[in-house]
Amino acid sequence: MYEDVPHGSADFPIGVHTTVCERGFALYPHTHREFEFLMLKSGSGIMNIDGCEYKLKAGEGVFVNSNSLHFGERETNERCVFFAIVFSPEIFGSFGSDLIMNKYVSPLLEKKMDFPAHYTEKCEWQREVLEGAEEVYNLAEERKSGFELSVKAILMNMWRLCFEHGTPASASSGDILERMKAAMEFMHREYASPLTLADIASETNMSREYFCRSFSKTIHMTPYKYLNRIRIDNSCAMIQTTNLPIGEIAQRCGFNSFSYFSKRFKEYIGCTPTEYVKKYRE
Repeated sequence: MYEDVPHGSADFPIGVHTTVCERGFALYPHTHREFEFLMLKSGSGIMNIDGCEYKLKAGEGVFVNSNSLHFGERETNERCVFFAIVFSPEIFGSFGSDLIMNKYVSPLLEKKMDFPAHYTEKCEWQREVLEGAEEVYNLAEERKSGFELSVKAILMNMWRLCFEHGTPASASSGDILERMKAAMEFMHREYASPLTLADIASETNMSREYFCRSFSKTIHMTPYKYLNRIRIDNSCAMIQTTNLPIGEIAQRCGFNSFSYFSKRFKEYIGCTPTEYVKKYRE
């Protein structure tokens, strides 16, 4: 759940990533320390950030604060393309006696301030933010001499616009979100074990019934469906990196029934485990 993949480099911590979704907008539930601007290039979808939904169409985007739980859901099955600009707070300066960091960045990290989440071309200043995101995307693609200076200048201007229209953070269902994060982290750690709903709910200090309702409402899928996605993702990684038999991989990823594993695998990945093995091993 907690994405710790490095974005950019230690001396220039910003990454620009493009994703193509052939069967509709999809983004796995996760969180990370970095800030993120995500913009939809084509298609449509629904972005969920800390329990709030935002419907996106081509040309629109969202801002995701540090450590916010976010995921994307398909609205239709049409092909969808989006890019994300993911950057560490340190892109703006260093912690300590740094005015920029203390005055304009720390309030976001400390959850004392909120930036608008949804950006459309209807609003002039938001359109300028979206245009800035496009420029950063193009600069990252071309990587001409001095592109780092241009990227940082544009990002600074985008941040200024967002800060000018930011608002004091409001009280929200933060406790529920933290409990759901704890449950998700537990599933990521223990996915190979024969977990029950009671096992997972115990990590949140909730009853099984209340936990299931809260999880489904927040994450938009049942706990077991989320657990199956973790197990399938790990089985894909094992297929790509080992020569273990498929049956053994299924067991190591928490599936006691091979037929159930095959059914869930095809549902999530779009092909059978055997077809996936042929693709990556042959």
